[in-house]
Amino acid sequence: MLKYLPCKTTSSSEEPVDDRLERIEKSIAEIADLMAQKNLPDDSKDDNSANSIPAHAKAGVDPVYLKLFQEARERSNKDFDSYHNEGEAGIVIGPTEGKFKYTVEAIQNARRIRSILTASDSNLKLNLALMTSPQHLEILSGCDVLTDDSISKFRQEIEINPNQKREACRLWSNGTLFDLIIPTSEAPYKGNDNHTQLNQGTSHYWLKALGGYRLAPYTHTLFIDSNSFPCPGIENLFQLTKPSDKNFGKYWQPTTTGAGDLAVGIDQYASWQNDEWIPGFKTFIGEDSIKFAERNTGAVLFNFQRQLSHTLAHFIPLVAEHIYNNVASTKQKVPNDQVAFRVALYLFRRFEQGYVEHQIPMHTSCRSYPGKDYAGTDGFLNGMYPLKSDGTFCDECYCTPCLINHGVHTVKINGAMGWEEGSFNRTTPG
Repeated sequence: MLKYLPCKTTSSSEEPVDDRLERIEKSIAEIADLMAQKNLPDDSKDDNSANSIPAHAKAGVDPVYLKLFQEARERSNKDFDSYHNEGEAGIVIGPTEGKFKYTVEAIQNARRIRSILTASDSNLKLNLALMTSPQHLEILSGCDVLTDDSISKFRQEIEINPNQKREACRLWSNGTLFDLIIPTSEAPYKGNDNHTQLNQGTSHYWLKALGGYRLAPYTHTLFIDSNSFPCPGIENLFQLTKPSDKNFGKYWQPTTTGAGDLAVGIDQYASWQNDEWIPGFKTFIGEDSIKFAERNTGAVLFNFQRQLSHTLAHFIPLVAEHIYNNVASTKQKVPNDQVAFRVALYLFRRFEQGYVEHQIPMHTSCRSYPGKDYAGTDGFLNGMYPLKSDGTFCDECYCTPCLINHGVHTVKINGAMGWEEGSFNRTTPG
C-alpha cells in the first residue's frame, strides 16, 4: 500500500509561504518517486531511458497508467517499422461494422472524396483507404454474384437490405474506388459492455476503432468517420503535419511552430463528464485533467514520422481497455471513444512533453447541431454555416469554411452530395 509522507501541521502564520511551497513541491516529487519505484521497471534498464517520464509529470497519476505507458513504448519499439509504409499521405474512412448502412455511407463518402481529389490542383497526392469488417468486405467482394435474395445469409450478423447492397455495389467499382482495404479483426483488448452506453456502440467496436490508429497505412494518416464529409480543399489539412512552408500554408496559425505529431479538433462538448474520468489523485491532477478538453475523434490526423505517434497509438487502446474494465462501472458507463482518447492524450502529453499537437479549428472540422438547443456549439451562430442572401443557412461547400462536415448539417458540392449518378467531379461552384 502506498505510504503518504507526513506533512507538518504548522499553520501558515508560523511558516513562511516560500518555505511551505518548497516543502509541498518536495513532497510531491517524493510521492512520484515512490510511485515509480513501486510500479515501474528501473528506467536505467529501459531502452527508452533518455525519454523517461519526469518526476513532476508522474506526480498524482494513477500508477497503472505509468505501467500502460511503459507497455505502449515496448510494443511501439517492436512493430513501428512494420506500419505506415503504404504512402506519404492519405485518408482512412472507418472502421465500419455491424449495420451495413455505415459501410454504404463510407463508400458514398469515398466517391465524394475521389471527386474532390480528381479536380484538385494540389501537389499532395492523397491515398484513400477503407477500414471495414470481413463480413462487410465479403459482401462488397461478391457484388457481381450476390443476388438480393442471397444476402439473407448475412442478416443474422449484419442489418442489411437489398437497396443498401445495390447502392454499395454501384459505387464500389470492383474495389478500385480505394487504394487500400484494411479488414478489421478482433481487437487484442478486452471490452466490457456492462460498463458501456451501448446506444453509441459496443466497447468491442470502440476498442477496434481506437486500436486502428496503430494500423495507419500512411506516414500522414487522416482518420475520418463514415459520415465526416469533406469539402474541396481538404488537402490543406495536411499542412498541419506536413507544412510546405514556415507559415503552414494559407490556412493555419498553430500555437507552436514545427510540424504537428497530431492534429485534432476540440469536441463541441469540450468538458462533458471530464470530472468523472480523472486518471489519478484529484488533489494533484484533478483540476488540470478536468480542464483538458475532449477531442473530436471524427477527424484525427497522425504524423508518424516520429515514433512518438505510434507509441500514442498503442497507448490509447491500452488506456481504453483499463477504463472499460477497471474505472467505469454499471453506474458510470463509458459513452463513446472520446473518453479514452482524451484521457490517453492528456497523460501522453504529460509524459512526452515534446509531443506536438496542433488543433484543427472548429470552423474547418465542423461538428455541431446547428439550430438545436442542445448544440454544444451552434454552427448557425458561430459562422460555420453563414446566412445566405436568400435568408437560408449555407448548405454548399463554397459558402462555408468547413473542410470537414460531421454529418449533422448536410453540405453539398454544387448542388450534389458527390456520389449521385452524374454528380461525379462536380466539385466547383456553378
